[in-house]
Amino acid sequence: MNLKWTLTPLLIGILLVGAAAPAETVWLDQLDLSVASQGWGESQKDKSVEGHALSIGGQSFNRGFGTHAESLLMIKLDEGATTFSAAVGVDDEVSKSLAASVDFSVIGDGKELWRSGVMRAGDAAKPLSVDVTGVRLLTLKVGDAGDGNDSDHADWADAKFESTGSTAFSTRGEDVLPAVAPYLLTPPAPAEPRINGAKVFGVRPGSPFLFTIPATGERPMNFAASGLPDGLALDRTTGQISGELKRKGNFLVTLIAENARGRAERKFRIVCGDQISLTPPMGWNSWNCFAGEVSEKMVKSAADAMVQSGLIQHGWTYINVDDFWQNHRWSTDPTLHGQFRSAVGTIQPNVRFPDMKGLADYIHARGLKAGLYSSPGPWTCGGCTGSWQNELQDAQTYAEWGFDYLKYDWCSYGDIASHKDPQAGNAPLWNGSAQKPEGAIYPYKLMGDCLRQQ
Repeated sequence: MNLKWTLTPLLIGILLVGAAAPAETVWLDQLDLSVASQGWGESQKDKSVEGHALSIGGQSFNRGFGTHAESLLMIKLDEGATTFSAAVGVDDEVSKSLAASVDFSVIGDGKELWRSGVMRAGDAAKPLSVDVTGVRLLTLKVGDAGDGNDSDHADWADAKFESTGSTAFSTRGEDVLPAVAPYLLTPPAPAEPRINGAKVFGVRPGSPFLFTIPATGERPMNFAASGLPDGLALDRTTGQISGELKRKGNFLVTLIAENARGRAERKFRIVCGDQISLTPPMGWNSWNCFAGEVSEKMVKSAADAMVQSGLIQHGWTYINVDDFWQNHRWSTDPTLHGQFRSAVGTIQPNVRFPDMKGLADYIHARGLKAGLYSSPGPWTCGGCTGSWQNELQDAQTYAEWGFDYLKYDWCSYGDIASHKDPQAGNAPLWNGSAQKPEGAIYPYKLMGDCLRQQ
């Protein structure tokens, strides 16, 4: 018998049946991380949330995912996925003196597979290795550990999967979220005129008045208003009421909208006094769409969309520019480089916003109001110029540009509230003879008083 030809097929059969398929590595940074939801900033590939090299507890990492609590990243796995591993912690770009605290968890098909417990700035990286065999949807979650998400810069370092099958993992929404049939609960607006929105409007004496009558219905449409107080005028074509009231008081007006299909009337009360936010403000904020990439062009497009979509005819009013219209203290983006303030102290917009007054005028011309963002500290939450020690001058500048609304954040004011100089380490900011600003109310009262002077 020829032993060679008898045994060789048998050995081949044993090898084919008994050998395991080789495992392949899929790094987390090979997937689309931009779809992650998080409490601040933008998700980063192989960098911290602020764009620095990944580092946890003094240990450096070349690959990973930088994010910020609260954070969620959902990943569709294929059948061959066996293991997910990483090293997690608070990135070293956060000072140990800050109250950063996070809690990492790995969730497979709705079941918690691993949890880190509370981790703080300076803690050593915590390794994890999780069996994901059979898991179809893996969720990487970073919580704020129950104390708010201030400075919660979190890293999934050296994050990777091992798989013995397909490696076509996905983070796309259509892959990780169940399909939902579209539905519409709001009936279409009738062709006849219908006046919508709030029935009361507040303004201060001497301040610019702008209100667009929000009316749906077939165009063209003509507008009228009986009982308008002295100082206000109506554009009958656009429905925009503008002008200025000199004296305090309550003024009852009748708004009228008319087209070829009919006529609508509604009582409308104008309150001229010290309180102006008589109804919740409705509008658009750039952070929720563009975050740190915002530009004048994007804001103008949003104003156009507010009108073209018809939202303005339902009472949507504000177009608000959030953070990153100013220059930045350490960004590598050249469009954020420039003077923080002029020689006389005027806050300077970055090159993405070449004409702030022109931008406010553009928004107003569409019957909308313009909003802006700042912080009572020296830096905003994103690291741009804040209003600290320049409150009155900034309020004057915003008014000269024509902005109507100010979103005023807290970031970087924490050290000041603790009486430490944010630009001189932990040196005391207030000596024994200086008045200390107490509590969280102080910076908002200060800026509020400055705004009321405009």
